[in-house]
Amino acid sequence: MAKRNSSQTHGTNDLVEKVLLDKNEVFADVLNGFIFNGQQVIKPKMLANTNTLSYYKANGKIHGQNRDVAKLLTIGKKKVVISLVGIENQTRPDKNMPARVMNYDAAAYRYQLTKSKNLYPVLTLVVYYGKEAWNYSRNLLGSVNMKKLPEEMRPLISDYEIKAFYRISDLSAKELDKRFKSAFFCLAEYFIQTNVGEEYHPSAKKLSVEDIMLLLDMMNALSGTHAFDELIKELEKRDKNEVTTMTEVMPQFIQVKLDRAKKETTEEVTAKVTKEVTKETTEKVTRDHLINILSTTNLTPDGAMDLLGIPEADRPMYKNLLKKK
Repeated sequence: MAKRNSSQTHGTNDLVEKVLLDKNEVFADVLNGFIFNGQQVIKPKMLANTNTLSYYKANGKIHGQNRDVAKLLTIGKKKVVISLVGIENQTRPDKNMPARVMNYDAAAYRYQLTKSKNLYPVLTLVVYYGKEAWNYSRNLLGSVNMKKLPEEMRPLISDYEIKAFYRISDLSAKELDKRFKSAFFCLAEYFIQTNVGEEYHPSAKKLSVEDIMLLLDMMNALSGTHAFDELIKELEKRDKNEVTTMTEVMPQFIQVKLDRAKKETTEEVTAKVTKEVTKETTEKVTRDHLINILSTTNLTPDGAMDLLGIPEADRPMYKNLLKKK
């Protein structure tokens, strides 16, 4: 794999999402986990890279549309292509998703027509990581307003359905362990736990340091935070082929951040107290550090207050302050 470039992997969410899933073993694992319930039907060697960018003309201008990640599925020694498979990552419900998927698939078929008269099937998987219910239709006509269209014409309108739709939070821990073998297991585990408000407690699945870095990058991108940036920087100092687990790297990282936050809180409060600052200022400084801890870890408010040594008697006050932030 090409040398990791931090400016690239932290540039856009789309690019970050591609890096982990672009690995054939992870892409194959996603297909096997969702489509074949964990059976190892798709082998990494059956996958080949393909272009994810397509173009269309609108308003006299050429526009590009880019899939998150796509692979050609092949068979045999001659690598005969039997399908194009794309994966789209979603963190929020999108009422226009059926139209988007239809566009991606149509572009793939259109490209095939420029190369050959024989078409192979195109399949798009939509993987939904969000905690909200997906209340939008997965069919194109479910998001199309046909109220003013004559009834005789309505049955003639072609529909398009997202058939391969998978919601991470629908999986149990037992199903997760059965279905996924790669770093994608940890990604799914992270969202299953955090979507219900739990702290993230990773399983001791063995992964390379490189895969853990790619995983943390994707967790950052899909959650919309930079919570794991410091851990990624620390891991960059290690051998990328070293085998370890998230259970080994996460506690050390969290403890370092919390120790630093606690030290900064103590020092800042002490400095302000020596300048005869008010009780309100002390409370504000402590609250600000609590907010910092909660935004960069998966700890609960009580867990963060444990690490800052906040007395039980003062906790209701700080919980109220957090609500007002």
